[in-house]
Amino acid sequence: MALAVRNYESVEEPSVFPESSAPLAPPETKRLTLEQAEKLSGGQPFELINGRMVRKMPDNHHSDAQTLLGAELVAYFKNNRIGIVRNEFTHRFWPNNPYEGRLPDLAIILNENFHVEERYAARAPDIAIEIISSKDAWKMLFEKAQLYFEHGSREVWLVDPYQKGVMIVTPTARRWEWEELTSPELLPGFRVKMKEIFEWPAAQTEPQAK
Repeated sequence: MALAVRNYESVEEPSVFPESSAPLAPPETKRLTLEQAEKLSGGQPFELINGRMVRKMPDNHHSDAQTLLGAELVAYFKNNRIGIVRNEFTHRFWPNNPYEGRLPDLAIILNENFHVEERYAARAPDIAIEIISSKDAWKMLFEKAQLYFEHGSREVWLVDPYQKGVMIVTPTARRWEWEELTSPELLPGFRVKMKEIFEWPAAQTEPQAK
């Protein structure tokens, strides 16, 4: 993965998504199937791209944001039974291609698209969430967003724990949220302040009993 871009004002973001993000022709080297890669992964998260296993190695910022945002979504769905959130659930968008698998950091799946019997999801989540790591590049993130849209996603959230903001991406637009994270169309009533997903609550010291 390329180095992360931190100065967003100087970033040249693509004006439109690429026409297609279908997998490129696989290399000539030996490829792994998704099942083979799972056996070799040792339980560690990975994506499979052209038969090549790409391990996901989150840093502390990534891990904290993923945990805190996941907790907010779990709490929301406990009170609003309209869907679920899954953590690092493998998606196989090409059923006849065993050499591809994608793994969003968090996947929001609404009830109408939830199929509990699936081992791998064949449809992209309604909201795919990617937590930005220090070595991610914007071009790669936008290409991945386009892939999710091609396979059913309606929104992609690019969560940046370094700048403490979230870019909401749709098939036609992008916007940054710096104060509060919402999704009125897909998650009615969901509202989370940014500090709730980027900062652990301060430890409280209880007064000692006299």
